[in-house]
Amino acid sequence: MESLQEKNRGYGSIFRNLNFFSIWIGQTISVVGDFLYIIALMWWVLEKTGSTAAMATVAICSSLPAIILGPFAGTYVDRVDKRRLLILMDLGRGVLIAVPGVLYFLNQLQVWHIFVIAAFLSSMSTFFNPALASFLPVIVNKEQLVRANSISQMSSNLSGIIGPALGGALVALFGAGTVMILDALSFFVSVIAIFLVRVKVEQVFPSEERKRFLQELMDGLNFIRKESGILGLVVLFSVLNFFVAPVGVLIPLMVKKILKMGAEGFGVLGSSISVGMVLGSLFLGMIGGVRRKGTFIMIGIVVAGSFLALFGVSESFWTSIFLLGGCGFGFSFANILVPVVFQSKIPHEKQGRVFGTLGTISGGLRPISLALVGVMGGLLHIQMIVFLSGVLVALGGLTGFLIPGIKKL
Repeated sequence: MESLQEKNRGYGSIFRNLNFFSIWIGQTISVVGDFLYIIALMWWVLEKTGSTAAMATVAICSSLPAIILGPFAGTYVDRVDKRRLLILMDLGRGVLIAVPGVLYFLNQLQVWHIFVIAAFLSSMSTFFNPALASFLPVIVNKEQLVRANSISQMSSNLSGIIGPALGGALVALFGAGTVMILDALSFFVSVIAIFLVRVKVEQVFPSEERKRFLQELMDGLNFIRKESGILGLVVLFSVLNFFVAPVGVLIPLMVKKILKMGAEGFGVLGSSISVGMVLGSLFLGMIGGVRRKGTFIMIGIVVAGSFLALFGVSESFWTSIFLLGGCGFGFSFANILVPVVFQSKIPHEKQGRVFGTLGTISGGLRPISLALVGVMGGLLHIQMIVFLSGVLVALGGLTGFLIPGIKKL
């Protein structure tokens, strides 16, 4: 008879898990829609305003709710039916995404509408993301977590190959409004997929009586403080997010002003990042159980930062495609292995609140960075900012090798 260990080898056993398969299909379609929306949104704001400050403001509006609500959302997630919460958040996001699409076709869409909608979308995602992260270990056993996360990340990146390139083409052909409506529809597909999941998640609390909400809120922070490896990762990624945050705002400007390309070129560059991430996902998937996860994460960060710095000085479109692909390859290590570390070390009954707190701490400096680039974008050369961001990210990865807690992960 085939042993459990043998059954867990490869990807086949995961896809035979119908609950995981349903979530995977729904999220893959939804992520394609998200990439379509990002391309449409950023290019529309760039064409409408031509302003670094306006694009940075969109990013700030998307960041602040996650930072402010993160710990509260995570604690709330631990108290409720995660499946129901996932459905409600996707329904809400689908409706919200449709609003700018409709306003676009009515010729009423304004930049301030985008700011407000970005804030509400981020608020809903702040509840959705920790719920999904803490839901995965319920439908997938511990031995399959690395491959499950690898599949999820690889699918997200495959969606990232299709989405940006398709989004750029659709924006050029039909306008941003059509792309926004398509993203709204993708959320409704995700709702159906989550609805098909039949796992009942029992709420588990560390004592017979529920702790007060504030006490549960503090549990997330206290857990992180006691786990030196997780604390080291969170602090390091908070700094890295500060360095890398400006890049997402500046890439559209580089495409238009330095590389002399349109929305299609912006989409292709976005896809190249995902190509690199897919290759990284395949690499980690073939390795399977990575023992020194902290070391692999830091190697990936150094690789990503190095390629990002080179992209900052590139003036060739085709060279830029290759360099951003290398950047994606490096970042894929962190995107896959960091969730595995958290899911395996954090007790299930605390995962929601801990994930929420992690998001707040790791992204806490992001709005400051975006505000600075909004001001400095008109003072410093775009390429110089991107180059320095890459150098600092690579140095941050090298610093991670010196943190004992990370080395032991």
